[in-house]
Parts: sequence; structure tokens; C-alpha cells
Amino acid sequence: MQSLIWASNIPLYITHPSSTIPYLINVPRVSYLPLLFPRLLSFFGENVTSFSYEGILLKNLPVGLLCDLYQPELPWRIELGDGPSFDIHDTFINSVKEADFIRNGNAKGIMSMSKEHSTQLWNSVQDNDLHTYLKISTILLNPATPLKHIPLRIYLPSSSSPSSTPHPASSSSSKAPGTSSPPPPLFAFKTVQTLIQPQTASREPQTLGGALNTILPSLFPSRRDAILADVILHGATVPFKAPLEDLMREASYADGWLNVCVVMLN
Repeated sequence: MQSLIWASNIPLYITHPSSTIPYLINVPRVSYLPLLFPRLLSFFGENVTSFSYEGILLKNLPVGLLCDLYQPELPWRIELGDGPSFDIHDTFINSVKEADFIRNGNAKGIMSMSKEHSTQLWNSVQDNDLHTYLKISTILLNPATPLKHIPLRIYLPSSSSPSSTPHPASSSSSKAPGTSSPPPPLFAFKTVQTLIQPQTASREPQTLGGALNTILPSLFPSRRDAILADVILHGATVPFKAPLEDLMREASYADGWLNVCVVMLN
């Protein structure tokens, strides 16, 4: 699964107010939009600090997660502009530290990592190099102590898209190969995060459905089936019976976080 996720791309149609010519590119799901700044500066000849979609300033999240949240028609039309600047490297490393702390109760794994390994981790994201990434992530995911919690973030819609009609599916590049079309887009969201252990009180593997039922019981009254809402992960719905630890190891983003997007069912 992980190799399919890293091989999955999202086509972008990037525009700048100063130019009538768009910049077209396929971007890996696990990558970040700010990594395109040097190329965009060279192409448009203008300095930019932000990306927006239909007037919404896009947050510094992985491209695949942003695509899951907004479900745009592809190629995804994104506008360049001025906005808050940030250091994408520091943002990424801080997120890795947070995930490490959730998994182990401390961030010793990433904090004790050599400068060489830390650099390799970041370079693997920039280069979309899964082979190198796995060498480093294996160290972080297999410490000497047992796994304490799953770094899980749930993106919950707080309002619906202005249009009640879903965007048509114009490409399969926004989701991992072999998956079905996702539900309609959502334009406003909040993040729900809590400590979830990899096993239940009866020592059974914690499942995605079990975690959702524990965290958001009103939206997910069943541990087995999607009744009122479902979740999207890397462009696809996920079986509720999927073990949460397996998803963490195979389907987390490069920073170690398992990010799922809630979509309401009709």
C-alpha cells in the first residue's frame, strides 16, 4: 500500500495574477506545495508565499490531504499570491516530533537521530524517495519500547461546500490506484485529535471503526459500518475493520501522522 501511495500524483494547474500562462505539474500525494516555490519563482518571475483554491488560503498540509479535504476537479486549479510565510522544513520536522511523542510518550526517537539521518528523512520527502524514507522511518516506528498511541488526526467538516453537486471525477490521479471515487468536497473543517491505543482493553487490535466510535460516537455509532459518515484516506474510503496500527505503518503521511477526512453520507 505504501508504495502505491508514494507513487500516486495529483495534477496541478497553477496560475499567477501576472501571467496568462499556467504552470502544470504532477505532485506526489505526500509532498508539500511550498516545495514548488523555487520552480514557480523561476517560471513566473514573481515571488509568492501562498496558495489558494477558490479564494480559500491553503494550509501547510500534505498535498494529498488537501486534495482529500477539498475534492477539487482535476487538474486542481490553484492560485498563487501573498500570504503568511513559513519554513516548510521546520514545519515538517515539528510534525514528525509530535507524531514521535504520540507513539512513544516522548520524542527521543527523532531527537536522538543523527544529523545525517534527519537530513535524509527530509530529502526523501523532497525527492519523493520511498526507499530512503523507509530506512529512516523504520527506525522511528520500531523503538525499543512498545507502541503507546497512534498519531491519528481526524479532519471533521464544519460546513458543506457552497455547491450541493459533487465535482465530476476527471482523473484517478488524486487517489491511490484501484480505488473508487470519493464523496463530495467540504470547504471548512476542524481537527479532532485524542490519544488512541493500538489495542483495546481486551488486548484486541484497535480498528479504525473502533477508534472513530470512541472519538466521535455521534457520527460513528457503529464500529463496523459507516452509517452517518465515512472517512477518506489517500483518496479512498477505508474498511472500518482495518487495524489502526497497520494503517499507521502503511498509510501515514511522511510526517508519521495518519490523517483521515470525515465525509457525511446522504
